[in-house]
Amino acid sequence: MARAVTEKQIRTGMSLSDVLEGLQPFRPIAYYDKHLDVIRVQILDCSIWEERLDRIMTVYHNNHHPRANGVNDVVGFAIKGVRHLLLELGVKSADGPIRIADLLNKLISIYPSKSTRLVLEHYVAMSQMPEVVEVDLRECA
Repeated sequence: MARAVTEKQIRTGMSLSDVLEGLQPFRPIAYYDKHLDVIRVQILDCSIWEERLDRIMTVYHNNHHPRANGVNDVVGFAIKGVRHLLLELGVKSADGPIRIADLLNKLISIYPSKSTRLVLEHYVAMSQMPEVVEVDLRECA
């Protein structure tokens, strides 16, 4: 379990390695932002920039590790207008967490745009990991 480090402890001479000691490694995250009605998914812990693809999809690119062809890697995405999309998909937010892969597959059935397909393809490529990334939609009700 990670120990809490207070601001006072840091000011009294802790090194950065002392502060970081015991912290858990980054894990892919997905969460629903109720104020902006958006699901945000980030697979890699890095500095990002956002590229809006259309009215629903935005992708996150890694700032510091571009591919050989000069295009930054996609390390996450955002889905906007979630309440409306859930109604169209027939997904009940009260049911709790939903797997991101399942949500993207349902979304592509009603919104088969180039951007949705791109996000699904990148997510499948990014998700070659043991963790199942879910988002809790109960606050979406």
